[in-house]
Amino acid sequence: MLKRCEQKVQTRENLFEASIELFNRNGVENTKITDIVKQANVAVGTFYVHFKSKEDLISAIYYEGLNNFMNIHIKEISQCSLTLKELLVKIGLLEFDFAQSVGVEVTTIAFSANLQTNMRKPGNHLKKREFSNEIQKIITNRANKTMFDKDLIFKEFETIIRGVMLTWCFDNGKSDIHELGEKLLTTALQNI
Repeated sequence: MLKRCEQKVQTRENLFEASIELFNRNGVENTKITDIVKQANVAVGTFYVHFKSKEDLISAIYYEGLNNFMNIHIKEISQCSLTLKELLVKIGLLEFDFAQSVGVEVTTIAFSANLQTNMRKPGNHLKKREFSNEIQKIITNRANKTMFDKDLIFKEFETIIRGVMLTWCFDNGKSDIHELGEKLLTTALQNI
């Protein structure tokens, strides 16, 4: 039974990897589901066991992929003796790394799909971003007692991350997401 569960996880991961590669090479619109399954070496029906559509796949790439990526890296860097500001900048840069790895087109589509879903199901986006809870814990645990509002620090951080990603999407990936993000995060988090 466990082997089957592991196989399902691996198949899903193969579909993620194949689709990201094809989306970045050919574009989302020019990538067919048949291309994805061929690249992932699975049947078309297997795709539909995991996803309803390409848009569903893209949303999953962002929620599952980003959660997995961030949880692993947050665990690693939170062991380092960094200030809260340094830690938040590193976490932000990790989110930008993920966005770059999946590409500007996938990031743009994910933003659009996630905004639409959140309109139908308010709070859905934050609920699915599991790693955000870890960021909130880090802020709570590392913020010194004199800091103002820890919730505001978290919202400011999240707002900068989303803003940088959207700016990067709006200019079709022409700006350096890392450079812009690091400057804005460093400036905004100056006082913590």
